[in-house]
Amino acid sequence: MKNRQQQPRVSSLDFMVKNRFVAAVATALLAVLFLAACSTGPVPATETPQPTAEPTTTPLPTAVPYEEFASAVIPPADPERLAQLTKLLSLVPEGYSSAVYLDMAVLRSNDALAAVIDPEALGMDVALPSIATGLVNTIAVAVNFETRSIVTPFHADFAIGDLLQLAGGFGLDLASGDPTPYEGHDVWDIDALGTVLSIASADETIGVAASGSDVTTQEARALAESALDAFDGRSTRMLEAPGLAELLEEVPSGFAAGVLSLCELAPLFRGVEGFSGCIGAVVSADILPGDLAVFHALIGFTSPELTEAALERATEALEDQGLSHGFEDLGIRQEGRNLRVRVIVELPKFADVFGLFSTSR
Repeated sequence: MKNRQQQPRVSSLDFMVKNRFVAAVATALLAVLFLAACSTGPVPATETPQPTAEPTTTPLPTAVPYEEFASAVIPPADPERLAQLTKLLSLVPEGYSSAVYLDMAVLRSNDALAAVIDPEALGMDVALPSIATGLVNTIAVAVNFETRSIVTPFHADFAIGDLLQLAGGFGLDLASGDPTPYEGHDVWDIDALGTVLSIASADETIGVAASGSDVTTQEARALAESALDAFDGRSTRMLEAPGLAELLEEVPSGFAAGVLSLCELAPLFRGVEGFSGCIGAVVSADILPGDLAVFHALIGFTSPELTEAALERATEALEDQGLSHGFEDLGIRQEGRNLRVRVIVELPKFADVFGLFSTSR
């Protein structure tokens, strides 16, 4: 295992909301996403140029495109991709302590990735059934563990209203009547096979589904309206929690990402003492050459002293997980008030390691 000098600490991510209370969203969101299938056919897989050099009988080892982690320059988020992610997460109101993001277009364009990663493997099937994997461009799933509610922002290529009108073509009776206006947006009250939820249009192509545990139509609508209030800036967003947005800006962009406002939600650090002063964590995940996956995590604390105190405990937790999960590479370092972590694993291990960074209440 490399980079032992800078030891590892990870941040939370995959908010596996395996709780049955969110199962209600599955049916409803499936309807929305299923409609998008009409417009967003699968993204064609990228053809890989065939090498022209003579084949060698001894395969060369895959080079990991990183320096020694202690001195490696880790790029910040790509501005365009960060803006897209932030816009989607702007539909998540204050009070939602975890959110996970997945870029479906990337999955559809990479056969190797799609073979080992799907919403079910990442614990997102409660909000996005595996049948709908190819039906939206991007999706985020956010959970409020106190109110047992869930909001699911998503982006498609068609206006949300148009998608709902197409439902009849698939035999899905989704919208019960015309939408009701709310602050310049449209909100649909839906009862699909007994599932109650509301779907609202944030703008032409971004929508949000809202539901929860045994919610009434009025309660589901209130959840959707609260998401719209956050989107329009009339109420506080989850990303306005101290330090979260700054953390998100400083991790490389990936096809999956997660945000936690409560560090103790991460299974990796459950039961680990010495994390006082932790203000939150973000994680991004992407692929590397040679069927490898990389996780970048950034965990923020209120002071450099508390960060330093947490370093040893984070290192121990990550090294233990590295032994059991077979990390290819592991590194952690302190950057002022933050801990930065990088974990590299073989691609087939992605879902298991993703679970270390995820919430599972």
